[in-house]
Amino acid sequence: MSGAVAPLKDNELFISVLTKFSNPLLGIIVGIAYTSILQSSSAAVGILQVLAMTGAVRFDMALPLIMGIGIGASVPVLLSAIGATTDGKRTALAYLTINTLGVILTGTVFYGLNSFLHFPFMNKIMTMMTVAALNSIYRLVVVIVLFPLHRQLEAISARLVPSDSKSKSELEQLKPLEERFVNYPALAIEQCRNAINDMANRAKENLFISFGLLHNFVQENYERVQLIEDIIDRYEDRLGTYLLKVTKNELSDEQNESTGKFLHTITDFERISDHAVNLSEAAKEIHEKEIIFSDDAKHELRIVENAVAEIVTIAIDAFVNNDLQLAEKVEPLEELIDNLCGELKLHHVQRLKNGVCSFNSGFVLNDILNDYERIADHCSNIAVSMIALESDSFDTHKYIDSMKQLKSETYAKYFDEYSRKYVIQN
Repeated sequence: MSGAVAPLKDNELFISVLTKFSNPLLGIIVGIAYTSILQSSSAAVGILQVLAMTGAVRFDMALPLIMGIGIGASVPVLLSAIGATTDGKRTALAYLTINTLGVILTGTVFYGLNSFLHFPFMNKIMTMMTVAALNSIYRLVVVIVLFPLHRQLEAISARLVPSDSKSKSELEQLKPLEERFVNYPALAIEQCRNAINDMANRAKENLFISFGLLHNFVQENYERVQLIEDIIDRYEDRLGTYLLKVTKNELSDEQNESTGKFLHTITDFERISDHAVNLSEAAKEIHEKEIIFSDDAKHELRIVENAVAEIVTIAIDAFVNNDLQLAEKVEPLEELIDNLCGELKLHHVQRLKNGVCSFNSGFVLNDILNDYERIADHCSNIAVSMIALESDSFDTHKYIDSMKQLKSETYAKYFDEYSRKYVIQN
């Protein structure tokens, strides 16, 4: 009993408060305050169990205290959410909301029934075991009562913690790269895979928005291109640093292959987004300077644009799904796009000679075609990284040369398909 005397002496004031006031509301408030100070619901329940050893705690004291401890346990969670993302703040607030509603609903029902039925166990002396059992039963009841309301609880948190702004909310949605997983390669690489897949799809989204701007300039869409570019830049910085930390571990062959592929491709996805920004700038210049292309130029640009859209879609789908067979389609289409861009430049020179197009439109058109070529090049790099890394050495030139030597088979088949699909009439 000597171990229990010291806690009792340290908590004499606490016991006197419990003994003097049997008001459930006061008990809840004391439980909240005590747990908030201790910053631990387990510690608060533990102290209540020690106090129960003295025989000073009755059921009618213990229940409101346990209710208050549940709410007080939300305090450290709320404190940890300071400076957190919107989702983090909503999660912390949901914890408080659940515990508070649990107290309100269960307390109202229990004490409402007690006012009529006068439960005989209210004055029962609690022990360590019964305190623990009461705590567990109470929490189980709260879960059962509130589980059907989980959608409403989520909506309450979303309403109480709205997104600060569209831009900030989206910037908060970057896939996490937890530092504590750096020394666990399997977990770290899976995080990187999710992040780089998101980065790749955002690069594709950015490019397609820029395509739309070339045909119909909308300021809101132009600003979105800049926002997505900011997100992708952040991904590149974070992924590059994180992957280098991961490579310091002892990795399996498969893990080495994954990290190598990721390190080789993150720059290509970032560069695709960079070219999307360039295209958005070209679209803005066309809009502000009222530059007009000839009907032939518009038609030809649309054909190349469709080819670029396809190569980006193929490269990203191949990467995300690790589809090597799909990746083999990229290099033939990249060569065709280079040919188409060269052909368009020659056509434009001829239109200049004929007085159909202006020099101003020519400069913009040339910039657009250069961006199309570079985008196709980066798609080629992504596909090459996937296929070449299957071998022991990473030699892109060797792979490309070997692909072109197979023109009688796979390469020639795909190149012929694309040549028939994307045709520019002379």
